[in-house]
Amino acid sequence: MDKTCGIIAEYNPFHNGHAYQISAARHICNSQNVIVILSGNFVQRGEPAVINKFARTKQALLSGADLVLELPADFAMSSAEGFAQGAVSILDASGIVTDICFGAENPDISALKYIAKFLANETDEFKQILRHHLSMGDNFPKARAKAISSAMINNENFEDIIKSPNNILGIEYLKAIEKIGAGITPHAIARKGASHHSKKLVPPYASASALRNEILGGNIDIIADFVPLSSYKILQHEHLHGAINFVDNLSPYFHYALATKKTKTIFDKTAKSYYNISDIINATKTKNVTHAALKRAAIQVLLNTKKSEQPQYIRVLGFKRQKQNLVSLLHKKSSLPVVTNLKDINNLPQSAKEMLEFELWASNLWWLGLKHKNIHAPNEFSTPMVIV
Repeated sequence: MDKTCGIIAEYNPFHNGHAYQISAARHICNSQNVIVILSGNFVQRGEPAVINKFARTKQALLSGADLVLELPADFAMSSAEGFAQGAVSILDASGIVTDICFGAENPDISALKYIAKFLANETDEFKQILRHHLSMGDNFPKARAKAISSAMINNENFEDIIKSPNNILGIEYLKAIEKIGAGITPHAIARKGASHHSKKLVPPYASASALRNEILGGNIDIIADFVPLSSYKILQHEHLHGAINFVDNLSPYFHYALATKKTKTIFDKTAKSYYNISDIINATKTKNVTHAALKRAAIQVLLNTKKSEQPQYIRVLGFKRQKQNLVSLLHKKSSLPVVTNLKDINNLPQSAKEMLEFELWASNLWWLGLKHKNIHAPNEFSTPMVIV
């Protein structure tokens, strides 16, 4: 069987660093195929993606990916652990993925594996130290980094490693591989250019955070130097048609969700004083809860999400025409139902049907965020897969 490398991504937005990662992954793994597991219309930051999943799928395919699969919303909007667990489970269940590549600030795969194995088998000492730091007011990422530093052997720079965003996700991918027992070989690629949260724009690489800020300000032209030309044209098209989305577009629906929710939420008090979701989150922020965790909590209130343990299906969002054989191979090898046509939803097992119905509900809500621009949600039942 050909070697096939998996990449887990959000592409929010797709930029030069992502194109480099796809190319590097193919080279490092000596892989004939690159499969991307892509968050749908909501992302792990607890926000709607800036452009819809089909546009981002096309960007990925035009920049080197061969097949794009959807990470269900249940996992796309989860913590780093849940996000990684869902995505790695799909790669493993596909039956065709041999390797996984991910970006990391520290690409020392042996150090990342060492930490991941420790976290997959947490000691009582570690749990006790973690609880102590949480009780002292540290948020979870900071408390866990301190606990690792205290509880692990050979821990000279492990606390620094686990503080970095890409390292954190990479460790969670490795931990998921360890827990699942997936027969997938991991590879870490050194992150290029600006740091994860950097707001600087220095060609050719900029962080997705910096690019989102420019898009939010309507400065589409300024990001042309930081994204592949094909991606820029797609982003420009979405912008011209008013299909750029941000979390505050969903504020009226968030207030409705709060008003109709039977249980109390952390946002009830601040929502009385603020309208926009971003203002509510900023007013709710405390020392021991991260900003990202609050944003995910807000979106979970909005969507009324339920925690899922495992993906129940694999949905194909798009593929390269010359790699259509990958779709056929996926149907043959996958241990989960493969969805290429939503009209077959009623043929799925009940658990898969319910998860897919939730995905469609989340996608419809994403499009509702653009309602003030008189843009209506497309019918995903009649939206074809992206083929380039």
